[in-house]
Amino acid sequence: MNKSVLTQLIFFVLVLMGLNFFFHLHISIIGSLLLTLGLSFVMRLLQSNT
Repeated sequence: MNKSVLTQLIFFVLVLMGLNFFFHLHISIIGSLLLTLGLSFVMRLLQSNT
């Protein structure tokens, strides 16, 4: 597995855990999909800057 993919996966899981812990959100399948697309976009922006 690519190190970048593993880093992104860990970051995504940490964001989900943080949202659940701090805001007590139970994210639905559609919400999870939207969050995945949003984080993917942010990660792509961060990688293009470096």
